[in-house]
Amino acid sequence: MTELKWDGTVNVDADQATFTFTVKNNSERPIILVFPTSQFYDYSVYNAQGERVYDFSKGKFFLQVLQSKTLNSGEQIQWKSMWNYKTNEAEKVPAGKYTVKASLNIRKINDILVHSKPSTMFKFYIPPENTPFD
Repeated sequence: MTELKWDGTVNVDADQATFTFTVKNNSERPIILVFPTSQFYDYSVYNAQGERVYDFSKGKFFLQVLQSKTLNSGEQIQWKSMWNYKTNEAEKVPAGKYTVKASLNIRKINDILVHSKPSTMFKFYIPPENTPFD
């Protein structure tokens, strides 16, 4: 098994959350990652009750093309994604605690088929909206 690290972080502001997803090669050798489509990662956002409120890939289309990325020892790739605090049905979610579950959509690592995609999970808090004073 390779020493591949898949992780995510979030930066929250009043209007949106910016997720940063990172895959890093912690091994001594280069790693070749093969992706089955142009979608390198996927994630969902869940509210404090565990209900899914947003799916990144819902309603999106991705190219059906094999792509490979080579990571040398210690090298990493980062992707950023912004979420505007709205469900896939365009309804604003309330302030509160949320959880992101993200997976790296790889098909192969060094020509070995991946049966379980690397996944990560992290929590964050959406602040209440500023209310104007009368």
